[in-house]
Amino acid sequence: AICAGVQLVLGAPFLTTFPISYLRKAFELDRVFFYKWTVNWKILPEEIFVSKPLSLLLLGLHIGCLVLFAQKWLTSAKDQTGRYLHIHRRLSPTYVIQTMFVSNYIGICFSRTLHYQFYSWYFHAVPLMVWLVDDMPMAMRLVLIGMVEYAFNVFP
Repeated sequence: AICAGVQLVLGAPFLTTFPISYLRKAFELDRVFFYKWTVNWKILPEEIFVSKPLSLLLLGLHIGCLVLFAQKWLTSAKDQTGRYLHIHRRLSPTYVIQTMFVSNYIGICFSRTLHYQFYSWYFHAVPLMVWLVDDMPMAMRLVLIGMVEYAFNVFP
């Protein structure tokens, strides 16, 4: 609610004067990204990467994945506080940070393109997310972190 409030306050001057233009540019879903700079979808041919069906598929998968994880997060919150909506009860710091990092990472996984500078959005979260997986061997943790680091440090 706080984040939405801040967004509304900051966007108010634009929403009140040019609401349609502001919303169209804020959620520019028909934008085509440059294939040259993508990191996450370089495995696809360029014609598929720039296609409308791929962008709609990624958007649908993103929303679907967030819905699935929201169910998990709400169930976990209920286990901790006895309620789905935890207004007056405290959640564990691990729960809060893990929820924030995973929801951000879901957005990253389904984004149409990740440029190299976007790695700064979540490079600090990767080690914690990997270490929070209980049954992952140490070697696999290190390999995963190394693979992410390598992917973002190789120029196209």
